[in-house]
Amino acid sequence: MHDSLTIALLQARETAMGYFRPIVKQHNLTEQQWRIVRVLAEHPSMDFHELAFRTCILRPSLTGILTRMERDGLVLRLKPVNDQRKLYVSLTKQGYALYEHAQALVEEAYQQIEAEYTPEKMQQLTTLLEEFIALGNRHISERGEEEE
Repeated sequence: MHDSLTIALLQARETAMGYFRPIVKQHNLTEQQWRIVRVLAEHPSMDFHELAFRTCILRPSLTGILTRMERDGLVLRLKPVNDQRKLYVSLTKQGYALYEHAQALVEEAYQQIEAEYTPEKMQQLTTLLEEFIALGNRHISERGEEEE
């Protein structure tokens, strides 16, 4: 019997989050909120559906999370005048300031991981995960083409 890949990935995620969770909590954010802040810091304005995909948050959950983040002054939700069906999300100045402060601590956590695990192993792990994710994306697109 094979070891469980999904359990191993979940355990690896928990190990990684052990380095980052205190930083997220220090900034009064949930893990999902931090993912949103991080993605929006790299992409100033993003379509709601793309944001859900990139943050791995289901769209119904994302709606509630964004409502709370908007209330807290971290994000803006914008509907284009020419297409009210679309929704774009952006960080506010306060959201960017939070990102800048937290990102410095996150970088320190990455440095700690590399010191304990080695930069070479981190690069290997990142490369393997990117390849595995690409495999999954190909699998999903192939299934989607068959269904059409």
